[in-house]
Amino acid sequence: MRLTMPAKPLVRAAAALADGNRVRILRAISGAELCVCELCDALGLTQSTLSTHLRVLRDAGLSASRKEGKWSYHRLTPLGQSVTEAFFAVFPSVLATDAHLRRDQARLERRLALRDEADQCCVGSQCRSMESRSLGSRSLKLRERKGGA
Repeated sequence: MRLTMPAKPLVRAAAALADGNRVRILRAISGAELCVCELCDALGLTQSTLSTHLRVLRDAGLSASRKEGKWSYHRLTPLGQSVTEAFFAVFPSVLATDAHLRRDQARLERRLALRDEADQCCVGSQCRSMESRSLGSRSLKLRERKGGA
């Protein structure tokens, strides 16, 4: 008897949910469309690590992105919304008590408070210095010291 592989979309979605960083990303973008720099700052991930995880989520059909100038914004797809709502509904106590997820949420709220009047990602030297004070993020402070973006 020959066993067949389950449908690829099912396997890809399951694989996407099988990584802690991807679960954190899904949790963050379940509330709003977010810029890569907002995700990096809120989750404390490097841009390259975040990009790798976002590619897995896009390949699974759970997220989508759009470019606006040099910024890339990410959001859940309708499939991603359905999958994450069902997935997170199974673990309500984890969402309420997990220290990592709670810290991510607090940092994301502080980071989103820095958005401009058009509710877009705030990027620039003035914003970066506000981010360092606001988030207390080690990565943001290091970027400022090095004079990088």
